[in-house]
Amino acid sequence: MKVSDFIAQYLEKKGVKYVFELSGGMITHLLDSIHQLTSISIITMHHEQSAAFAADAYGRVKGIPGVALATSGPGATNLLTGIGSCYFDSVPAIFITGQVNTHEQKREKKIRQLGFQETDIVSMAKHITKFSYKIDRPEDIPQILEDAFRVAVDGRPGPVLLDIPMDIQRGNILNNQIVEQEQESNIPPCNIIHNLDELVKDLAAASKPLLLVGRGVKAAFVKKEFDVFLQLTQLPVVTSLLAIDAIEYANAQRIGFIGSYGNRWANIALGDCDLLVVLGSRLDIRQTGADTKYFENRKIYHIDCEESEINNRIQGCVPIVSDIKTFLNDFNARFSQSLFSKKENWFNYLQSLRDKWLDTNELKGEGINPNSFIHVLSANSLSTFSYLVDVGAHQMWSAQSIEIKKDQLFLTSGGMGAMGFALPAAIGACLALD
Repeated sequence: MKVSDFIAQYLEKKGVKYVFELSGGMITHLLDSIHQLTSISIITMHHEQSAAFAADAYGRVKGIPGVALATSGPGATNLLTGIGSCYFDSVPAIFITGQVNTHEQKREKKIRQLGFQETDIVSMAKHITKFSYKIDRPEDIPQILEDAFRVAVDGRPGPVLLDIPMDIQRGNILNNQIVEQEQESNIPPCNIIHNLDELVKDLAAASKPLLLVGRGVKAAFVKKEFDVFLQLTQLPVVTSLLAIDAIEYANAQRIGFIGSYGNRWANIALGDCDLLVVLGSRLDIRQTGADTKYFENRKIYHIDCEESEINNRIQGCVPIVSDIKTFLNDFNARFSQSLFSKKENWFNYLQSLRDKWLDTNELKGEGINPNSFIHVLSANSLSTFSYLVDVGAHQMWSAQSIEIKKDQLFLTSGGMGAMGFALPAAIGACLALD
């Protein structure tokens, strides 16, 4: 069968309902096959970067890879900002780019370009993808596609890029069977049991414990498990920018949003706690500030699926290398609520900080108070599914004051900090509701 036909049918069998793209010559075979042979809806954007952002948001909402297509040259390079957004924010996505015919590629020739719009997108994207591959043989397609979908969601989620030359797309493939293989997670087992016992003892003994929640909790889709964990531990919770929606605004355990532009009372809580449990957050400089020694003056447990993120900037953390779901399930199964009690004095102190440092008092002057506006917007958006927030001062005002209700989402570009994210991402998030 024709390679582009196989790819189209493979995507449909994987449950893909939408592909986001801006059409171009090097993906015409793919688009034609998708349109002719599948029920997948082709969503044409006004720019490839927008297609990437839409796929990004789709992946954040669904937890399965969003898919974006682009032609060679500028089409492919226009995807890079969106690819980086997926990579830094742990979002599963599949990006497929068309490439010039294999006989038009410069290969090892010491020239800049041979074919029109020939661009080595694989080399450009390899540092911001989990897997980036140029396909040279039709027979490699089945296994590479299966690997791509597995890698995108395995461990810490992220984007995959496949670059497919035009002559490969229109070629023929003998094996039209999808090669599905059971794969074990690539997250290495660690001393999770020993450290769980130690963690429980320290939680019981601490007078000012605090839980810092990051994007990892959202990426793992563990809402139920996380809620049980909160009920068991009775911990006050601060969040990173990308975990604003990990806990409802009205939850008594929620303290606020931390970081350079975070809530003052939440940052003070972070500085005053005597035990910090970090769940799925990488402790970047915007969260901790530059003075890591100040941050290290307490015991820190760091739970993350990526071992290299632990004891990276902040030293002396007790590592628990585990995917978040495994950690929460193990913890919830082994320990009862009777082991933990609410630290009333600590909670009362945190409430006094919040009363002292109201977010609506941050800005003085005439006109609309942005923090007050966000509170009013929240109160009038009870049926809203998701808030899509661009990058800039409004992003921080929103993070400081948004009143997230049960099951509402807060989607924004974090690590990449890409302006222009919100509108195309809103399209992807909306279609993810289907």
